[in-house]
Amino acid sequence: MMELNNNQTINHPRKNFLRIAVISMYLIAAFWVLFAAHWFFRESDYRYFYAISGFSYAIVLAGLAFYLNKKQRWAWWGAIMFTGLNVILTLADQVGWFDLAYLIPSIAVFIIVLRSKKYLSQAPIID
Repeated sequence: MMELNNNQTINHPRKNFLRIAVISMYLIAAFWVLFAAHWFFRESDYRYFYAISGFSYAIVLAGLAFYLNKKQRWAWWGAIMFTGLNVILTLADQVGWFDLAYLIPSIAVFIIVLRSKKYLSQAPIID
């Protein structure tokens, strides 16, 4: 927050932009936890594969969001590579209505994280 002369505070737009990037990464990670839980309790030969894959993706994405909030440049690079790869793999898969519904937030997170690089020199955004 920027401090004014008369002790009033305002939210800086950069701070809000970075907050959106980190929170959206946490929301996508929460989605993957639900995806993993759904597959774990389903009767399928692939249930363990999808459950472990989804939960692993959620852990890595949440970890990258945590360290991106701490202004670690390696976390920014990791988030760009990780979310970009996710978008590519979503497009390369058999695209159905669910994939299209997931693709829109995935692309949005990728673009938001991509544009947030210039704000990494600021203080942490979520206290």
